[in-house]
Amino acid sequence: MEEKDRMRQRRVMVQVPQLMSNTSMFELPMRSLVNIARVGVYIVVVRIGTPALPYSLVLDTANELTWINCRLRRRKGKHPGRPHVPPAATTMSIDGGEFGEPPLKVIKNWYRPALSSTWRRFRCSEEDTCGRLMYTTCRSNNQTESCTYFQTTKDGTITSGIYGQEKATVAVSNGTLFKLPGLVIGCSTLEKGGAVETHDGILALGNHPTSFGVSAAMRFAGRFSFCLLATASDRNTSSYLTFGNNPAVEHHPDTMETQLIFNPDFNVGYSVRVTAVLVDGRPLDIPPEVWEEGSPNSGLLILDTGTSITGLVPAAYDALTAAYDAFLAPLLEKIDVEGFQFCYDLPKNRSITLPRLTIEMDGGARLEPDVNGVLIPDVSPGVSCLGFRRFDQGPMILGNTLMQEHIWEFDHMALKIRFRKDSCLHHPQRSKSSSSSPPSPPANHAA
Repeated sequence: MEEKDRMRQRRVMVQVPQLMSNTSMFELPMRSLVNIARVGVYIVVVRIGTPALPYSLVLDTANELTWINCRLRRRKGKHPGRPHVPPAATTMSIDGGEFGEPPLKVIKNWYRPALSSTWRRFRCSEEDTCGRLMYTTCRSNNQTESCTYFQTTKDGTITSGIYGQEKATVAVSNGTLFKLPGLVIGCSTLEKGGAVETHDGILALGNHPTSFGVSAAMRFAGRFSFCLLATASDRNTSSYLTFGNNPAVEHHPDTMETQLIFNPDFNVGYSVRVTAVLVDGRPLDIPPEVWEEGSPNSGLLILDTGTSITGLVPAAYDALTAAYDAFLAPLLEKIDVEGFQFCYDLPKNRSITLPRLTIEMDGGARLEPDVNGVLIPDVSPGVSCLGFRRFDQGPMILGNTLMQEHIWEFDHMALKIRFRKDSCLHHPQRSKSSSSSPPSPPANHAA
């Protein structure tokens, strides 16, 4: 299986540009949206187009389509446009929710390809570009017809628009500005569902030659990494998404390593093989075949930063939730909350010591998630819920609540995933000659 994955990855790598340098790197500022817009995802600020303008995009390791809210000049017969064209930036009010919170003011930025000198739209007649993209909806090979797409994700988010090519501007480790050329961007003219009103689009890091993650990583040592802050971190606290060698991962004695596997049922995602799950040091009674690929009731574990809650097939879900419910039920009153099966009355003025969760992976790596990822606090006021969902079949998903407060590295060259515990509050030390641009606040969210 390892050799099969290496062959697949060589096919992906041959379609992207050569490495810029094994030592160069760049970083992009990133933060949690929970205390900004009450959404359990992470946003990354990326400067796109010429002139380069900032957009706040959701970090998504299980998606290959990078898209941005787009404002097009409508041309009859050429491509679709928005029925109501917004200005370059729009302030929107988001409902505060069912618990009486005040509405949020969110500023959305709109990408306008007509104002970028480096935008080039793809056409349906271009087999070497449009012909190899996912989700295309071309009806003919007409040279004037734009390469259109339509995507629906598991959380119900819908986006449609036109494909094109753009550049992103980043500050590399020697302090110079570098333009990443040839990036495939979805210019979205329709977004629905999910939390599309809280961000400017999606930054796709999935395993596909057209994803931002692969395209950028293959120019910078073939790897990317990120440090996921606690989901409930302060709205002014930021961490980073790094492309290239990250000293915070490379030179730390606590860094764990496991094999990066591409799931045949979902090869865009990055998967790991679990060997055991322990609660308070005791292995759960989960059949080993649950973690093997190929069976509808089992599967590898996909690391998905675009999903909050971890999804497990019945054999794993039942064993894990039963172990925690056996501990919590005698102490706390159970509460019904839509979307969760195990929720408990846990006021802020009361604390409990939760049994430690350990996920063992191939190669001996051990992930010990933060307790706030296992028992998620304040799902509703004074109510905490176990952070797991039941999937009828695989593949399974490791959501970002169990990945928080860790640094994660995805190495395309060595086919390894590395991680270690970290609060993500301290930027890794760099020499004066290798300082990168400081994080800036998200461009599209108002206080």
